[in-house]
Amino acid sequence: MPLPRFTRLPAEEQRRILDIAQLKFAEDGVDHASYNQIIAAAGISKTSAYNYFDGREDLLYTVLDDVAARLAAVLGTWHYADNAAEFWWAVHTVEARLIDHIATHPADLALIDPAFMLREQSVFLAWIAELVDNGTAIGVVTVDCDRELLVTATAAVIRAGDVWGAAQLRAGRTPDREQAWTLVRNLWGAG
Repeated sequence: MPLPRFTRLPAEEQRRILDIAQLKFAEDGVDHASYNQIIAAAGISKTSAYNYFDGREDLLYTVLDDVAARLAAVLGTWHYADNAAEFWWAVHTVEARLIDHIATHPADLALIDPAFMLREQSVFLAWIAELVDNGTAIGVVTVDCDRELLVTATAAVIRAGDVWGAAQLRAGRTPDREQAWTLVRNLWGAG
């Protein structure tokens, strides 16, 4: 969590600092981005930076929480579908919202995995659990498996699809997202 002095900055200044930090973490990676380079790019002194954050990890977690909050808002609440057609329409609608979001916030794509897996895993897994529960209730998910294992495996396949899709986009190719959903359907026994 940022220190109180950061939260007292005007919202525009907070946003500016977080956007610069997010871009650096996205470009250089969460393990390699330099705190000193981030604060220099933001045009703030080291003293000010340490008045705003306890250090690099605190800034990173603030950025990841910000990304996770935006992505969670895009995911929204899973709305239960009454049949398979409605279910898959809802899945693809959420996917389209995420694709639109990433198109306008490309740095979020680079940080989606650490945002949900390092910081806000419960938000992502809760959404996946709702998806799996709905699919099970209407017969889309037919595999006989422990619910917790199925939710975790579904999340892993979706994450793998996101990582693969991001690599495709970085290479200038349009990913065939249906491949990832084919894996999910096979995991679920949906064929």
